[in-house]
Amino acid sequence: MAARKTNRPSTAADTVTAKDADLERLTNLVALLLVKGEPQADQIRTLAPAGYGNSEIASLLGLTSNAVNIALHRIRRR
Repeated sequence: MAARKTNRPSTAADTVTAKDADLERLTNLVALLLVKGEPQADQIRTLAPAGYGNSEIASLLGLTSNAVNIALHRIRRR
């Protein structure tokens, strides 16, 4: 059974959520532009201290979170 759409007017909460999503997309785009052309380890080394978690970095760079975790471990070991 498919869910029915309602024709309710948008609320302020909907607008805030949409703005938050837009801001997150823009932030991710800027982060990707910042690390574009760098080796993968350098990309991870830049994004991790900027507050991105392993899963966020993995999503941005098209990696698995495990690959990011291993790369960070190797970076810290040096």
